[in-house]
Amino acid sequence: MKDFARKAALAVALAAGVAAPVAAQDYVYGSWVPATDWLNAGALPEMFNRIAEETDGEITWELMPGGQLAGGVETFAAVRDLLMDAGVAVPTYVPDLTPAMSMLYSTVVPGSDPVAAAGASVETIMLNCPSCLAEARAQDALPLGGYAGAPFYLMCRQPITTVEDIRGKRVRASGASLGILNEAGAQVISASLTEAVTLLQRGGLDCVAGVSGWLKTFGYGEFAKHVTDFSLGVSSPVLALWLNREVFKAMTRDQQIAHLRGAAYVGATQTIDLFIKQNADNVAQAVSEFGVEFVPVGEDFDTMMAAYQAQERESHISRAEGFGVADAAQIYDSYAELLVKWRALSEEIGEDVEKFAEVLWDEVYSKVDPDDL
Repeated sequence: MKDFARKAALAVALAAGVAAPVAAQDYVYGSWVPATDWLNAGALPEMFNRIAEETDGEITWELMPGGQLAGGVETFAAVRDLLMDAGVAVPTYVPDLTPAMSMLYSTVVPGSDPVAAAGASVETIMLNCPSCLAEARAQDALPLGGYAGAPFYLMCRQPITTVEDIRGKRVRASGASLGILNEAGAQVISASLTEAVTLLQRGGLDCVAGVSGWLKTFGYGEFAKHVTDFSLGVSSPVLALWLNREVFKAMTRDQQIAHLRGAAYVGATQTIDLFIKQNADNVAQAVSEFGVEFVPVGEDFDTMMAAYQAQERESHISRAEGFGVADAAQIYDSYAELLVKWRALSEEIGEDVEKFAEVLWDEVYSKVDPDDL
């Protein structure tokens, strides 16, 4: 009944052209990540507090963590159908529905600068990618709150010291790392982050390619004690505020702006507080508690990365065009150009969350017209 009432109220408000709050102003956010994750424990509560304050308490959000309402894949349908009003979305979980955004997330950003990757991907989606907004609109959603994770590393049961060592290894991979490891001859396995724990323990996986902080947060370090000391690149964006479009459209202009400001903040805190600061702490704990070691590698890893990047643009564009993305080349090139801009901005931002949120607002979200979303 609650879902029906919310949908009915939205329909009435939109049909009447009323830009006014609907229902009881208590919207529902479904998060499939664990309740203890920074997204649920810090980022979202603070974003919701800021939205409530900026709207004088007219808008409140209820957080339902730990997959109570929907999993990672199911989030897209759950937001579309208003089982929940917003959630956290990973584009590559549904590449057939979000091919343009999936191309961005699958693009390698070499090195270890999540701030640059997050800023460039958010600006690309919101200001330079009509296909991104269109595919979100097709799911009755808005792709807000983008953030980047820490660089991916190979975390393995046995040391990997050469590219040849990767060949034939069973590796859980996603995003940008998936293509690189396929080219290196790995046997890439599809598994959730939690399933990977059991697979590592039982020998069903040799390695996980992922954020090094997962050694602690998911406990990979109990079984994967050898980390190749080479960044497989940064992937971006995950969308922390995948928001139902009808819900957004039924808000007042000021309430919409509050959510755009919230999107800038949540992207900033996820990128810096979680994937830079907390990630470093988690790695240090994994080394101390599990005896994890970082294994040095040779120049063949640089050669592997260069060879992959040399063909990445053509393969990504071809794949996206196969899904019907007409402007795939423009999107890819825009992202590459914006990475240069955001690497410079990243140097100014450093690890200052409020500064990053401010720059995201100034450079991206303040330029978004809510009527065009």
